[in-house]
Amino acid sequence: MKQKHLLYFSAFVAVIALFSLLSDFILLLVHGFSRSVFEGYSTGKTILMLSWFFFLPLLSFVFLKFNLSEKIKSYSKKLLLVFLIACFVGYGLGALQFSLFSFDYDSLGPFATITENGEVMNWEASKIAHNHFPKASLYFLTSSLGLDFKGRFDDGFPWYSFIPDADVWAVLYLLIELVILISGILFINSKIKDISFFDYLVFLAGLLAVIISVLDGGIGSGAAMMVIFFFTLFFSRNYLKTENHVFATLLPLLVIGFVGFADVVLPFEIGNLYYASSYILFFGLIYYFLTEKKMNKLKWNSLNLVLALIFVVSIFISAAQYLDFSFGREIQPSYLIYDFEDKSKGAGVFVYGLPSELDKEKVDLEVSKFGEIIESDKANWSYYALIHPKRNFRTGDLEVLLQKKFSNGSYLYVEQASPLKKIMAYKILWFTENIDSNKLLRDEFLASRIIQRTDNFEENSTEIIVEQKVDYIWQMNSILSEIRSNGFKGKILLIKKS
Repeated sequence: MKQKHLLYFSAFVAVIALFSLLSDFILLLVHGFSRSVFEGYSTGKTILMLSWFFFLPLLSFVFLKFNLSEKIKSYSKKLLLVFLIACFVGYGLGALQFSLFSFDYDSLGPFATITENGEVMNWEASKIAHNHFPKASLYFLTSSLGLDFKGRFDDGFPWYSFIPDADVWAVLYLLIELVILISGILFINSKIKDISFFDYLVFLAGLLAVIISVLDGGIGSGAAMMVIFFFTLFFSRNYLKTENHVFATLLPLLVIGFVGFADVVLPFEIGNLYYASSYILFFGLIYYFLTEKKMNKLKWNSLNLVLALIFVVSIFISAAQYLDFSFGREIQPSYLIYDFEDKSKGAGVFVYGLPSELDKEKVDLEVSKFGEIIESDKANWSYYALIHPKRNFRTGDLEVLLQKKFSNGSYLYVEQASPLKKIMAYKILWFTENIDSNKLLRDEFLASRIIQRTDNFEENSTEIIVEQKVDYIWQMNSILSEIRSNGFKGKILLIKKS
């Protein structure tokens, strides 16, 4: 690898970062890429991604310039072993913590809680496919360093305030992350003279994805699927010894396919492939066809024709998903959801991150610019509206408007409501005695209607069956927001039962 390639790439990333600062449109495009590959809503991950791909090549330039790579080359295998063990321990610790939590509450979740840290409202949900328990480490780290980001991103405080021995867990996670970071950087720089620039970038992408997903998402997350893809690609190119070139180039896709098969067969979700599958197919098949062409072995046989068809489909799905991740979901006048009487009524939007004291009427005024409001409701920091759209628009358009009008610096997101009415069961644990749920949960709120409720005063819990018009994750947000808006300030856990 030539030193100049590292400098050119860092300069390229610096230019992208500069244009992102100057143009909101460019920033959204870059954010869409970050969200597609590394998962999550936060702009903080976009900043982290740009910083990572700017500074790491510069660090590698220093390794090459001062011949440091040669000095650690003999330790390459040991560094790789330490790195892989640390990755397994990191993901394993997250799975262990989730399992212990699930055992305590006799459920696989999803679980959710909500808290206020000063003037900052925040909530978090955790499930096997995206575990947020380790994210409490971020709050431990930032608070230990005296940093306060005022809710600009999800810092993990809700689970930090809930989980017993959160400091102990946080120290363990951060130590493991440090080992992953150091061993990963030393390993790739010990191999830097023996690998191509392409392999170098693949490993850097995988390393960033594993650092993110150990704390945010865990082994079942979309980012973890990208980790598996990137590292399988790297190791198949540099360590796999086989004469079967087709198997070698398709191995990353075969491994992800096995994970997808397991996801279907097992009774719980182990791989959040929604975020990653189309991009993995897109990148994996580009790599396959380019490799076959480079080796002059590309033949249009039945296998390649099928793969070409899958590739074309992946292009369209990836493009549509990328637009959604960059600019929000599209809402059209023809996009209709059904009310509780099964009558077609309009399109729904769900918002969270609004100031809790903000009047609903002020939000209605801004939302009405996108369509006639049929019904709306606000509870604490969350808001739902059913509208007749005036035109096609994306949820990102409404999100930008509401951020400019109402955001107090903390994050604010707009989601498209689910087009299908669903019935779900939830259990609320109050951690406070003699709670009457009728005082904290209206029969109808946001996009929800409670059709059955049972208070259990002996175990301080309430079970509810809810008709809902939003995805269950946002439904859990709605329930917690409703409870907070009616004055409950105590510790609370919400569990999805079915």
